[in-house]
Amino acid sequence: MMESFHIKNILKLAQRKKRKRIIVAGNYNSATVDAVLQSQKMGFGDPIFCGKEFLVLKTKETIVFDNCDAACALEKAVDMVNNNEADILLNTSPLTSKFLQLVAGTNNSNSQVMNYISIFSAPKEHRLTLFTDTLINPDPGIKGKIEIINNSIPVASILGIKNPNIAALAPVEFVNPAIRSTMDAAILSKMSQRSQFGKNVAVEGPLAMDNAESAIAAKQKGVESIVPGNVDIYLFPDVESANITAQFLSFVFQVKLCGILTGTGIPVIIQSSLEQNNSWIYNIALSVLMLKAD
Repeated sequence: MMESFHIKNILKLAQRKKRKRIIVAGNYNSATVDAVLQSQKMGFGDPIFCGKEFLVLKTKETIVFDNCDAACALEKAVDMVNNNEADILLNTSPLTSKFLQLVAGTNNSNSQVMNYISIFSAPKEHRLTLFTDTLINPDPGIKGKIEIINNSIPVASILGIKNPNIAALAPVEFVNPAIRSTMDAAILSKMSQRSQFGKNVAVEGPLAMDNAESAIAAKQKGVESIVPGNVDIYLFPDVESANITAQFLSFVFQVKLCGILTGTGIPVIIQSSLEQNNSWIYNIALSVLMLKAD
């Protein structure tokens, strides 16, 4: 579990890193371009705009492949990252299966599954909390959830969460063979007990949301664990529940979210309906942190 840490700290941490080369491709989006130029001023990195969509820019920024449309530019941008001509990929177009196929083949990708992690400052504890998978996998199943946990642990570590507590969520806290999410959660919990996710990782489940949020509620229902009331990563049973919860926090309670696509081998920033326009700068900073320490 991590102590007090606000989402704004991500910006400060990114400023301590070496400047990165950020390749921007897709449809022109003024909010994204503004965030990229702001990140340049803050010292995160230098943008490379890819494709003819960005010829409208009135600044003297680098534009490559200026004869390519948005789809072609995305392919070129992925190639540039794979060839070490750029460090971070920022996609300004809506997410498509074709794009996911492109980034699935990027260098250094050891995971069989990609997942999106939404990060926010927990209002009560003033610490970072991770939700996953909020965007990519409709129904990950047990194999997918194992990969999602393994993808999420390094992100937590980069944010200072060295001993993550993970809640494997389900509608109820009792194992019920008729409810697959409870079966998946029980398997993940047993794997954690046997240190299959690492000695310092605690996965508890199945946990209903009230048990995950309150140690008192968990004890009243017979759940004895260090995870309830101290959750760092919420592993949702499917993308529907994760996405709706994240959108509810973002748009109803105005909780600031940032996020990153993991399992790709390279930092990838994508356009997400989960976040508001002012989240772009945090997503860029997070991607800078995801690169190897330097």
